[in-house]
Amino acid sequence: MRTVLHWFRRDFRVRDNTALAAATRLGDAVVAVFCIDTRWFTAATGKTGAYQAAFWLTSLKELSAALADLNIPLKILTTADPVQAILGLAKCLDVRTITLNREYEPAQIAQDQRLAREAENRGVDIKSFKDGVIFEAFEILTGSENPYTIFSPYKRAWLAKLGQSPVQNAGLPAKSPVTSISSDPIPDLESLGYPAVTLPIPTGQRGAAALLDTFIQKKIKFYHKDRDIPAVPGVSQLSAHLAAGTISIRQCVAAAVNQGAMTGNGGAETWLSELIWREFYRMVLYHYPHTCHSAFQKKYEHLAWENKPELIAAWCQARTGYPIVDAAIRQIQQTGWMHNRLRMITAMFLTKDLDTHWRIGEQLFMQWLMDYDQASNVGGWQWSAGTGTDAAPYFRVMNPILQAQRFDPDGTFVKRFIPELANVPRDFIHTPWEMPPLLQSQCGCIIGQDYPARIVDHATARIQAIAKFRA
Repeated sequence: MRTVLHWFRRDFRVRDNTALAAATRLGDAVVAVFCIDTRWFTAATGKTGAYQAAFWLTSLKELSAALADLNIPLKILTTADPVQAILGLAKCLDVRTITLNREYEPAQIAQDQRLAREAENRGVDIKSFKDGVIFEAFEILTGSENPYTIFSPYKRAWLAKLGQSPVQNAGLPAKSPVTSISSDPIPDLESLGYPAVTLPIPTGQRGAAALLDTFIQKKIKFYHKDRDIPAVPGVSQLSAHLAAGTISIRQCVAAAVNQGAMTGNGGAETWLSELIWREFYRMVLYHYPHTCHSAFQKKYEHLAWENKPELIAAWCQARTGYPIVDAAIRQIQQTGWMHNRLRMITAMFLTKDLDTHWRIGEQLFMQWLMDYDQASNVGGWQWSAGTGTDAAPYFRVMNPILQAQRFDPDGTFVKRFIPELANVPRDFIHTPWEMPPLLQSQCGCIIGQDYPARIVDHATARIQAIAKFRA
């Protein structure tokens, strides 16, 4: 009996999983494997945070149960060298074929290249498949066969190609015959050194399906209007599911198209555009791997950032004195997620107002986010810092006060996460330092005591940031 090994990485689902479906066609039986890579998937590394770890482990348990219904056992390997561990398992099972879905981050590409080399030496065939994107980096190129570096023309090319290449769903994998191999237990958070956390959304393939259904039925029609308002539950909440692969990008794109994304439905069109941004950032990271740690625009690579520890600490501890920034930081630390508009506000505040290298913020978000995705996170931080592709011009510095007044006018979101400001009047909710002392006493919110005084003056910081970039 020919056994095929499928390596799960960020594709925690059985439905519409390209490589898993192929595995059931290539062999008589399938064994699945997931690696707990101790170089990053433990609390001690500081690379995968508790919320993402919890989301992945919970989703893995649901995946294991779904695989059991297909007679596919799930093996768990804890290792600092996944390549050797996978090939070792293949040898034990007498496997000659390993399937996997391709990844596009520099470290993953290097690992997969090493796997292919070492597998070939052992007579093992690696079959990789496109699954996590609609179009890979080399499928959308300019007329001169170069990668796009500006989003708008990339989006036009992407949409044109989608019209020529309809999305193909991989369906369900075939059921395997019963084998004597048993599944392994999924480790818990504590065993990996993480504290217990409460996840804000349902996990696994079923959780993703429920969220998508709610979004389509109740939210997508108004998505283009509601997506920027953090107090309104107007977004899909599928980012963590897309990052873990508990839902396929094809299912999301098909849903957007079915809701009129290509025929003028504003909400569906805007949501599809966000999905295209996800692929754009993957394409950029693939072609320009240095952007993980260096500025895309090399003229800004040697900018001098002050990186003042006390200012960075205040930002991390939600003590900046700017309510919209502090509320956003509390949101991410308490839930593992941050509203997209707030990601831009907080990132630009850290980089421009506090003169801090974007890489510091990117690394902190890596530890905090339940939906961490390297390409999107790096792309977003470089956009906010003004150093990336399609970046905000250096003279564009978001005003956290105006942003808050526009997108949280009554302070509903701010008060949800900063109860110290619950009694502050609407006129001062985003500028509490302007409250007269008597009003502070009446509100029970003394600035500098109950809530921090602002650590920088935005107007002054903006001028300094522009001057630095201009120089």
